[in-house]
Amino acid sequence: LTEPHWFLGSDQYLKEIASQVSIPVLRKDFTISPYMIYQAKAYGASAILLICSILDDAELHDYMQLADELHLDVLTETHSAGEIERAVNAGARIIGVNNRNLKDFTVDTANSRKLRDLIPDDIIFVSESGVKSTDDIRAIREIGVDAVLIGETLMRADDKKAKLDELRLS
Repeated sequence: LTEPHWFLGSDQYLKEIASQVSIPVLRKDFTISPYMIYQAKAYGASAILLICSILDDAELHDYMQLADELHLDVLTETHSAGEIERAVNAGARIIGVNNRNLKDFTVDTANSRKLRDLIPDDIIFVSESGVKSTDDIRAIREIGVDAVLIGETLMRADDKKAKLDELRLS
């Protein structure tokens, strides 16, 4: 996260992390302009987040195209069947289903289970939010999830490395 006001992020965090790791780095902000996509690339991100609920179809398509030109992957976040359809139509190759209701902030991983069958098998499926334990990961894995996005659980952990090690499945 790089947004400083609401998420206490910093562009500097992205730069520092990207320079220290060899794994892909996601700029997990509410991308709302082409400028932010160029910034993500300049700061070392290898992927950006596009949220269907805040972008229209033209923006979704154009931002995906720009990201592709810049060799950035796109995690396209959805919350509903309609948003999944929009993401697929825009050419998404990675679709996340957010289990957090953005209206009341409740979290229910059943949202991923409910929407799983709408995502074609050739698209990477990511379950976002609500993953707190290896039991959560196992339950989500059973429905064919390719990856999980874990944020709050790691941020709240005193020992982030230990928590990540705990969550890894063999």
